[in-house]
Amino acid sequence: MKFHRVLEDDNNYMTVYFDPDEVEDKRGDDDFTIFTTPQIYASDWVPLELSVKACDSPPLIPTISTWLNYLVLHESAYKTLEGILGPFGEFLPCTYQGAKFYLFNPLTIAEDLDAVVPGSVTKDDGLLASIAFDEEKLKDVPVFRTKESYICIYCTETFKNTVESEKLDGLLFSTNLTHY
Repeated sequence: MKFHRVLEDDNNYMTVYFDPDEVEDKRGDDDFTIFTTPQIYASDWVPLELSVKACDSPPLIPTISTWLNYLVLHESAYKTLEGILGPFGEFLPCTYQGAKFYLFNPLTIAEDLDAVVPGSVTKDDGLLASIAFDEEKLKDVPVFRTKESYICIYCTETFKNTVESEKLDGLLFSTNLTHY
């Protein structure tokens, strides 16, 4: 089984993000924009308004994307992936110009499942240079993070294939699991 690093396709789709001032106004803090270690937010979540910008991309809003260490799902992607992702994190409702979106907060950490291959982690100037995962321990986990790089989202080949077969657009998948 292959593992992939999940990235946003900002060349072909607009970038989604949250305005820090709105986060501060609605939540009273902006902790989820700063902290990368997994935290549960559902119990005190206040739905936020997404912002969207086109860098050098066409004006297309993705059905699924990333923002920091979260997945951002349009309602159509949420309906497709809710059952697959639900046991491995939490969905936090958001909107964009009246359309429903969900922020998926991945709460599954590879180290908590003892799924990082011992001796596989190396760093170069503090950045992750290599890492390998135990296929057997992650075979049923569609997306996860690692303590070595909380900001990266990783996925299985099965999750990648589901996103592609369901034609959910906005993500790129890289077999390079590192920062380089």
